[in-house]
Amino acid sequence: MESKFKEDVARLWEAHKAHMAEQRRRYPAKRIVAAVAEAHELTVDELHSIRRPRRYCHARHHAAWELRRRRQDLGLSQIAAHLNRTDHTTAHHSYTTFCAMVAQGRYAAERARVEAILAEAPCSSS
Repeated sequence: MESKFKEDVARLWEAHKAHMAEQRRRYPAKRIVAAVAEAHELTVDELHSIRRPRRYCHARHHAAWELRRRRQDLGLSQIAAHLNRTDHTTAHHSYTTFCAMVAQGRYAAERARVEAILAEAPCSSS
């Protein structure tokens, strides 16, 4: 019985690792950030900037949300780094803020646009 359990755990772990590798290949973080910037009609540099107009902030919130959803292998510190931020709490705030916006039904068009952009031919760079 214990042997069967260990085999099941090993099999599930291998499946998980394969899934994470597929996520990394299919959704490079830079590609996700670029797709969000395009969906919000911003440049990647504007998304990474320290400027705080509402449309920039909401786009950054969206980028953190997309990175967390599509790249579950990334920690909050890594997500913050991809958004040119220094602290994991910033990424956490962005993610929870955008979750609330999604629950309110906001930004559906931008989310659909990101989905369409990412559905286009996958790229192979990270």
